[in-house]
Amino acid sequence: MPLEQTYQIERQKWDTLATGKSEESLRLAPDDNFEKYVQRASTMVGIGEFLGDLQGRHVLEMGCGLGEVSALLARSGASVTTFDLSENSVLVAGRRAQVNNVAGSIKLVAAAGEHLPFADNTFDIVFGKAILHHLDPDIAWYHPYRVLKSGGKAAFVEPVGMNPFLRFARNHIPYPYKNPRGADRPLNYDQIHQWGRPYSQFWYREIQLFSMLERGLGFSRRLAFLRRLDDFLLPRLAFLRRYCRYVVMYMVK
Repeated sequence: MPLEQTYQIERQKWDTLATGKSEESLRLAPDDNFEKYVQRASTMVGIGEFLGDLQGRHVLEMGCGLGEVSALLARSGASVTTFDLSENSVLVAGRRAQVNNVAGSIKLVAAAGEHLPFADNTFDIVFGKAILHHLDPDIAWYHPYRVLKSGGKAAFVEPVGMNPFLRFARNHIPYPYKNPRGADRPLNYDQIHQWGRPYSQFWYREIQLFSMLERGLGFSRRLAFLRRLDDFLLPRLAFLRRYCRYVVMYMVK
């Protein structure tokens, strides 16, 4: 699909999701921050420990969406720069920053991830939640590395696209809190390694095999038995990992 057509589809999707957000819906819990967020989020395995203390760090969040993670990063003391393809999303993210009194710590830009408008060696940390699979890796793979300082860290949490049953569910089966599909392409192993190619250190971990059923049930409750089953099987049976729902990627420049 031509890149401009992809942009059109993605802008329309995220512009629609950004409409009608009340001020109250944008308000964070008074004591919430990024550290607490990664501790409670089942997809953020190892992110807090890997990135470390964010106080005074210059962080690029790739793909701000509606700005929740940007505000949480700022709450943890980071100076945040972030962008999104959708101008409506950027506007809502700006409103969220104001509502939560962190606007002075967040710089927002409307931009595409294939053409980051930031100078080389700018950021201490690059972070993204479900953003890389919206980008063309053949164009965009080098840019997070380029803007990261020497010794800086990058971390991404991305959907994996190698499970045919999960792929069918994403495309055809309704389930609670499901976002509409755009032009995104969940990652395969070639793409995972493509994103990690330039870094001096790169490793990743596939997560949520059986425990992905929590998502199908709308996260109404944690299924501890399925989480324990994943923790037991995935380190031992490598062939199962490609069928997981998510991959967590860790990089050091």
